[in-house]
Amino acid sequence: MPIDEIALNFSPAGLLVMNIVLGIVMFGIALDMKLGDFKLIVNLPRSMLIGLLGQFLLLPALTFMLVYLLRPAPSMALGMILVAACPGGNISNFFTHLARGNTALSVCMSAVST
Repeated sequence: MPIDEIALNFSPAGLLVMNIVLGIVMFGIALDMKLGDFKLIVNLPRSMLIGLLGQFLLLPALTFMLVYLLRPAPSMALGMILVAACPGGNISNFFTHLARGNTALSVCMSAVST
């Protein structure tokens, strides 16, 4: 089956369950954070600026170059560019926390980009 013929169907009940689970995961992450974690981001905004530049300029530009060089099917090219141009979702905060990264930075970037 060609990729252009695949149809995704999401039921309202499935979306509700997914939203509830995501809310519980985000609440669990929020319980582990402190206000001091965010003070460092406010006082030293360089990491935030670098992250936002990478997210909004560098990633879409690199993806455009990759699409230009590889010449995938138009639907795949559109999907690649859309994914690169869209902001990261809330689940990135969970994965950042799981990897013991800077969760406050991830939360701030998600808040600014959405």
